[in-house]
Amino acid sequence: METKTVILEVAVPVPLRQTFDFIAPREANHLSARVRVKVPFGNRLLVGMVVAVKSKSEYPIERLKHAIEILDKTPVIEEALWDSLLWLSKYYLAPIGEVLDGSLPSMLRQGKNIEPMHERNWRLSEKGRSSAISDLDRAPLQLAIIKRFMKSPVLKSSDFKKESRSWYSAVSSLVQKGWIEEFEVEPYLATREGTDKKRHKLTLEQTRAVESIGKQINEKEFSCSLIHGVTGSGKTEVYFAAMRSVLDAGKRVLLLVPEIGLTPQLLKRIESTFCESTVVLHSGLNDTERHLAWWHAKQGNAQIVIGTRSAVFTQIPKLGLMIVDEEHDASFKQQDGVRYHARDFAVYRAKQANIPILLGSATPSLESYVNAKSGRYFYVQLTKRVADVPLPKVELIDLNHQSAQDGLSPAMIEAIDHSLNHGKQVMLFLNRRGYAPVHYCSSCKSPAKCHRCDSNLTVHQRAHRLRCHHCGYEGRLIYDCHQCGAKESMLEVGDGTQRVESALATRFPGASVLRIDRDNTSGKGQLAKMLEQAQCGRVDIILGTQLITKGHDFPNVGMVGILEADQGLYSTDYRASESLFQQVVQVAGRSGRREEMGRVYIQTRFPDHPFFDFVSSHDFDGFANTLISERKQAGFPPFGYFALLRAESTHQAKGLQFLRRAKADCGSHELVKIMDAVPALMERRAGRYRSQLLFMSPQRSALNQILGQWLRHIVQNKDAKRLAGSVRWSLDIDPIDLY
Repeated sequence: METKTVILEVAVPVPLRQTFDFIAPREANHLSARVRVKVPFGNRLLVGMVVAVKSKSEYPIERLKHAIEILDKTPVIEEALWDSLLWLSKYYLAPIGEVLDGSLPSMLRQGKNIEPMHERNWRLSEKGRSSAISDLDRAPLQLAIIKRFMKSPVLKSSDFKKESRSWYSAVSSLVQKGWIEEFEVEPYLATREGTDKKRHKLTLEQTRAVESIGKQINEKEFSCSLIHGVTGSGKTEVYFAAMRSVLDAGKRVLLLVPEIGLTPQLLKRIESTFCESTVVLHSGLNDTERHLAWWHAKQGNAQIVIGTRSAVFTQIPKLGLMIVDEEHDASFKQQDGVRYHARDFAVYRAKQANIPILLGSATPSLESYVNAKSGRYFYVQLTKRVADVPLPKVELIDLNHQSAQDGLSPAMIEAIDHSLNHGKQVMLFLNRRGYAPVHYCSSCKSPAKCHRCDSNLTVHQRAHRLRCHHCGYEGRLIYDCHQCGAKESMLEVGDGTQRVESALATRFPGASVLRIDRDNTSGKGQLAKMLEQAQCGRVDIILGTQLITKGHDFPNVGMVGILEADQGLYSTDYRASESLFQQVVQVAGRSGRREEMGRVYIQTRFPDHPFFDFVSSHDFDGFANTLISERKQAGFPPFGYFALLRAESTHQAKGLQFLRRAKADCGSHELVKIMDAVPALMERRAGRYRSQLLFMSPQRSALNQILGQWLRHIVQNKDAKRLAGSVRWSLDIDPIDLY
């Protein structure tokens, strides 16, 4: 009897917007959609996802390759999430294989078992319990490990890592000597005992907000609520009250935050409030840790899941509530690969799951604000701080009348001194890392530039290096000009966080200064340790970049100084002023959150700019309405829709040539305006020339229609396909920046 050939339609993780047919393995017993399969692709073996099982293919059977192995017995992705991922692929016009691949932890993408490996543990053997520890005097690390067993009968790898990087060789030696024995345990999620957890008494505003949100939760259907609360108004307590009602109903919660740095403080607050088991998902975890957290969420072991952007893909059975904290933050937008927006996808997932979602911010995105004001979202306001302390007083320091040396004006220095003398912490914000942004020749007036980018090299004085913050190039610090040959002519111009840190150490020798930026928080757990230092009041002055602005609670900060507030006032990016306002208001909100009103000092060369009137009066509504009027008139988001086609090549003209051909191939559509292809604001980056083509439309469907037609054209037309293959290109739906 002839065996019937079974065809697998597979989404492969490659940048191609199509699926591929393979012949199913003959010995496969578990043939269904939504399982992983190992397939040959070109000269590689890839792990793809079965989209469909069918009996026929539009291609001749003899041309199809055989799939190698079905990796799963049951579907890896639940049906509801699967449908949402298919929607995401269509909405963002993204390759389905990359979308499905990106929704899984790295170890599953590599073809590893869906169930996490059993965890290795160690305990003392009979010999270890009866031997004299003096026998290990010549092996101090082994001795230290044995002493740890005297405090705890069972230890795992995370316990040993605290001892030394060489822990594994020491443990292996002890196993060989027979002092300890290794055994495996099934991974489990620890639960916290007790039910009487700390609860904060809600203010009248918070109570009203909780009642309003509670009505939506009780409806047991989709709703989206924007919680617009000033800094320090207690949005987190409102989240917690909503979470409590959902958890009590036996449902689970997904809470998204924009940055890894927000998770430790939030996790502590959750653990002090809830007994329910919790997992955290973010890029700071290694592959094993992330796989384990994903597994616990998928199995339903975790009642609360906290995570950054990619956690929006987590499978959670009985999901009852989604929360997006700091919903305005640009970190929720993926900037490479599949360029999705986690907030927007979360709203779609909530709608498909028919559950409520909360979006919270002190400075909402204009998109969410317009949706709330128009009635599409429920609008919940918190206008007062929890401690009933007024919002901080904002004072402008005019740099036209007093110069700043090393980033600090005399008025700023005086304000810092006053705050320190009154026992209050100081927070200084400067969104520019390094020592100086420009290394400049006093003779020929030319700056040291990156040879791979259209940008200046930043001085990192302590490391004696020049670094490019765009491509990562690094070279030694030079003193003689490479352009004109002048000796000892190079000057450090401008102020970065490292320069300000040195100036603070000189001017305030008795004060401890903590600098928080990307240069000193790259190690695992470093950012969390620094933030804990700041929150516990163990430092006097906190100096940092945007890492310190995002939702952190520093109870003893009495004064905030913004050293450079003019970036973005006159930018060509239409979102620049919105982003600047959000950044300034967020960092200003770190001050005076407890007993006393805080003070905010802003150094600027444009004190008469209307922007600062809104900032000084904490008038978000006035600022937002001004932008809304401008955007509406121009047809810009949220009153229109953008898509950006980017191209880059090592040859300057090729990207523009590709984009011009793309514009011609798109043809015309009465509802779509296609701008001319232009070089990016920073044309050369990492040795490649970048250019872009902007699409605008008042209708999202019209935009996706014309772009979908173009994507099909470059697959079917040989000349268009060849030109597309000669450059590196990407399509960004709803871009948040235009450079």
